Amino acid sequence: MISWNGLVAWVGVAVLISAGGSLFLHLFWQRRYRALKHELQQSADDLMQMAELQSDIYSQVSRHLHDVETRMLDLSVPASEGALPLERRHQVLTLARKGASVDEIAQRLSMPKGEVDLILSVRKFAKATPPPQHAVAGGIREYARVSS
Repeated sequence: MISWNGLVAWVGVAVLISAGGSLFLHLFWQRRYRALKHELQQSADDLMQMAELQSDIYSQVSRHLHDVETRMLDLSVPASEGALPLERRHQVLTLARKGASVDEIAQRLSMPKGEVDLILSVRKFAKATPPPQHAVAGGIREYARVSS
């Protein structure tokens, strides 16, 4: 039979082993936690740098795109006095789609403001008026067959 002193000794040894194991596990996981925390911080820093770089690239591309659009508009919309009526209408509508005001369009194309207003109002009226029945998709062929 085990004596009381022997039992206390075994319990003491078990407690010491358990405490030592707990301390070892604590130190191991604490180191692992610090390493993971460092890796996570490094990844976050890398992501921030990439986001800043993408933002800078986006800004540069946007500026270049705006410059190209402006240049294309300048090249595609000549401000000549001898433009054909359909070409003038196209120029006015192109500038209006780009967000230019009536005053800007009139100045850029050397046209009276009233003429620009008239072209834009005719365009709005044409959009509001439904197309004739024979002009609906596929209806032209049908109209041609019936008329023949």
